[in-house]
Amino acid sequence: LVGGIAVDLGSTKIAASLLDLTTGEELAVAGALNPQISYGEDVISRLAYVSQTPDGGHMLAGMLRETLETLLSELTEHADISREQVAEICLAGNTAMTHLFMELPVQQLAISPYVAATNAALDLKVRDLDLKAAPGAYVHVLPCIGGFVGADHVAMILAARLDHADQITLGIDIGTNTEIVLSKPGGGLTSVSCAS
Repeated sequence: LVGGIAVDLGSTKIAASLLDLTTGEELAVAGALNPQISYGEDVISRLAYVSQTPDGGHMLAGMLRETLETLLSELTEHADISREQVAEICLAGNTAMTHLFMELPVQQLAISPYVAATNAALDLKVRDLDLKAAPGAYVHVLPCIGGFVGADHVAMILAARLDHADQITLGIDIGTNTEIVLSKPGGGLTSVSCAS
């Protein structure tokens, strides 16, 4: 069995699913509260903490990685597979959460025009993140569209196949932020966001 983990890195909760990458079968699910919540229920408070605290970004990233490591253990134990069978991890979250996870600069996310440090999809080696999985495994971080339209929104678009809709379609992702996408055949996608 070759396993893959899908992670929704939420501002409040972190959810993870273990999948059999050969069959697509979901083998286990697990979740946890985001431990960063003690540094602010909203992402702006967390961004401010990182900006004002030396090594604050490293500390908050470490909290996320420890929680992810715990979830990986729970998932593999529940599915009765070894950690070495986990070959891929795919992670999606809002722009602030993905930046905090990867220890990217965040100061610019707290002020207008809220520009992400990168809007590219990134592949990180699992071993560089202090996670235990198959040798050579990667964490794939989906791209963020903008400061408040993140990788979680991209994941929703891809999962619902809104980029292939054959009629006008509206997709809504309600979380700490609400992102809305309008898909128009032949006209592309338009996304907006607001605080929930």
